[in-house]
Amino acid sequence: MGLISFVHRDTFRLHENPSMHPEKPDRLVAIDKAVGESELSDILVDVAPWAATEKDLARIHSPSYLEHLEKIGRLARTENRFIQLDGDTFMSPWTLETAKLAAGTGCMAIKSLQGEKITAAFVAARPPGHHAMAERQMGFCIFNNIALATVYAREILGYKRVLIIDWDVHHGNGTQDIFYEDPNVLFISMHQYPHWPYDTGWLTEDGKGEGKGFNLNIPLPAGIGDKGHLLAWDSIIVPVSMEYKPDIILVSAGYDAHQNDPMSSQQITTAGFGLLASRLRDLADKLGIKCACFLEGGYDTKALADSVVATLRALAKNKDDRNIESELKPITGDWSPEELKDRLSLVQKHFTKYWPSLK
Repeated sequence: MGLISFVHRDTFRLHENPSMHPEKPDRLVAIDKAVGESELSDILVDVAPWAATEKDLARIHSPSYLEHLEKIGRLARTENRFIQLDGDTFMSPWTLETAKLAAGTGCMAIKSLQGEKITAAFVAARPPGHHAMAERQMGFCIFNNIALATVYAREILGYKRVLIIDWDVHHGNGTQDIFYEDPNVLFISMHQYPHWPYDTGWLTEDGKGEGKGFNLNIPLPAGIGDKGHLLAWDSIIVPVSMEYKPDIILVSAGYDAHQNDPMSSQQITTAGFGLLASRLRDLADKLGIKCACFLEGGYDTKALADSVVATLRALAKNKDDRNIESELKPITGDWSPEELKDRLSLVQKHFTKYWPSLK
């Protein structure tokens, strides 16, 4: 059983959104309560928060964007009100400080993995990050937390190849945008498609220039359940990851594909997320490396909290959930198993020119 660095602080609740907004502080309240009531306390190691500086954030975001956020942040604080940045992203009086803390603390979680007894990390911070692009916010996200951690891992800690896996129900378009031409970062996103954001996430978005082939989208039809996601993991993510041989795995761990979540219709169960995390831990073990999960979406608070606990148990190898695999939800909805396999075959066929392991 390994130890897990666990990032959680009441400070991350200071970022607020309007009352009916789905991305709310209650998400973290639920996670803290569920983790506190679990048997996990002995294997969780607290990571102290650390705020990213403007210099840190400039590694992934443009100066003009950072200047814009500083101006809006001062206005929100001075006038003590919400300021709407786009259709669904808001700045409250404490948003900017909280977002800097979420981004910087993710870097500290990665640094903690250098300890011998630490085998994995989980960053339970908000606001989330994987939709934030270099020059603008999007989809509840201010800074791209996992992107900053990736650059920190490479430039400060000396990792050469980083694998980012995104299992949030929405395409990680911001992370894709930031690393689209970078051959030192392999980005794999499996997400519901078509779904928001509607103009991104298809398999032909496969990178540019030197980064060609290092951006791998797995656009999944709706309603495929646990078995469909595990099939995508086993048939595409595992062989490509083994071929790439990364030095570290970072995961955009969104839980909005849960069967009880209002944001999607993917029908993953809590047990299914536990099995995905178990697959993640197995993959890291085979590669001889460590992994870290960054909280992204997940808007049914009980489903979110239970799925985070299931993830932590799997990462710690505290419980073997493979005996429940026969009870997982089948491929559901309008798509048959054959049609899902056809979709995965399209992905495999497109990427065999970059990754021979998919042949």
